[in-house]
Amino acid sequence: MSERRLLWRWVGSFLLTLGMAGGAGAVQEIDQKEVCLSCHDNLESELAAGVAHKPAADGDCTACHRPHVSRFAGLLRERPGPLCVECHQNLAEELALEVVHAPAEEGRCVGCHAPHGGTHDNLLIATGAELCSSCHTEIVDWQARPMRHSPFRRNQCSACHQAHAAPFDHLSNRPGSGDCMVCHQNDTSFQSAHKGYPVVKADCVRCHDPHASTEAGFFRGRLHFPFAEGDCSDCHVAANAENPFEVTTSLDRLCGECHEEQVAASREAVFSHVSAGGIDCTACHNPHTGDGAGLLNASTERTCRSCHDPGGSSSGEAGRYTSHADGVDCMVCHAPHGGDQPLLLSSDPVSLCSGCHDYEHSASHPMGEGVRDPRSGRLMDCLSCHGVHDAPYGRYMHLAGERDLCLTCHTEFTEPR
Repeated sequence: MSERRLLWRWVGSFLLTLGMAGGAGAVQEIDQKEVCLSCHDNLESELAAGVAHKPAADGDCTACHRPHVSRFAGLLRERPGPLCVECHQNLAEELALEVVHAPAEEGRCVGCHAPHGGTHDNLLIATGAELCSSCHTEIVDWQARPMRHSPFRRNQCSACHQAHAAPFDHLSNRPGSGDCMVCHQNDTSFQSAHKGYPVVKADCVRCHDPHASTEAGFFRGRLHFPFAEGDCSDCHVAANAENPFEVTTSLDRLCGECHEEQVAASREAVFSHVSAGGIDCTACHNPHTGDGAGLLNASTERTCRSCHDPGGSSSGEAGRYTSHADGVDCMVCHAPHGGDQPLLLSSDPVSLCSGCHDYEHSASHPMGEGVRDPRSGRLMDCLSCHGVHDAPYGRYMHLAGERDLCLTCHTEFTEPR
């Protein structure tokens, strides 16, 4: 018989003896800390680390754990999020704010906090960038850049960000330039650096990287040519004008002066992107700086999703995909400025899909010229059977491929003989 089984047999006999001695219904005081540490002795070092969780320090183990059985890991009385809020009631108000940090929203409190004890304030398992980089892996790249913002360099993430939730994007402490102007004064030097334009109320991170950069002035990695040359007047009216951020002419004419080929192609496209053709280029592009090719306002996927919800993917329902094949760039399949195909596809569906799925289209269902979809009358192509974003069945099919999908066209097999 194992030592643990012997121990529990002894404990059971001891408790039974106490019950008999004390009479029916007698309640015995238990030193929870002593009893629990007799098995969970690995917790002794955590409790002695310097910063202890009060229930653990008080030996009140059953404040969080059930002693016998539980539906939750670690014999917790409740899921970690709701359990923590029972005591940390201020978190309930924070979690009602507009932007919630994913670990807090999902109840993954122990992803950041030690549940029994630790060496850091607020029971954090690490501090600053070391803690944040466990999820935000891009921090490692930022740390290697030559220009690092002072709060970031000093490991002071909380100087700009809230830990659990905030009413502003990116968990910022303040909206727009509010965080920036706490340190950066709107003095003569500041105004001169911005050519006299009143940027104090602008969104600073549109041009500047708030963490680290390879460029002087913490500019983002790619600069629009007029901006890089400091020629604000190429696009904007004078800094002392009544509306200094207005452009000198309409965007379609302004952008077309340099990007004539793209603007003209979009205007002439059979299917034009609603923001293309110079109508509102800034819906997708940053006119000053950007992190990637094309000076997009964000990654391709985030830029597109700022307007589009492909297949209802934001619902999180099974079979709804933001991108095809788990990460294919939107522009692999779509022409961002417009083209001659519906859905802004960069070519006809058969040619487009066969660019990757070459084997499948060498031995497949008849498609193309002369083959019509009996349900719609349109040419039969890949999209007749397969979805891209809304495809809840195997192989991105609209319906179960074994039978149901085929019978929507081949109705002769559904009629009784």
